[in-house]
Amino acid sequence: MEASTTPEATKGRPDAASADSCFTLELSVAQAQALRTWLVKPAADGSSTMDDEVLKPVLLTLSHELDYREGIAAVRQELEQAGLQTATLSDEQLAVLGRRISEAKLRPNGAEA
Repeated sequence: MEASTTPEATKGRPDAASADSCFTLELSVAQAQALRTWLVKPAADGSSTMDDEVLKPVLLTLSHELDYREGIAAVRQELEQAGLQTATLSDEQLAVLGRRISEAKLRPNGAEA
């Protein structure tokens, strides 16, 4: 796991960062899933991270990213099982292909146009 702060955040204050500074955190998918699971668990007092205005957007961003990656993995796996090679396709290309397939109007066999 790696974290870095923006240079402006620590300029002149090596011991603290301003509240509006940003940093990047690299997690494996497994770590991100564990973090999301931990964040959505209710606290002992019954409160939720979704009630916290600071944590809610973080949790939503994390959830969207994980959903996207899980969707890409599922599309890749289905295509591979169907005999199609996907190694040369980027995640974005797979996302576009998956959306196009899901939006296709498929008719059952024997249905007339």
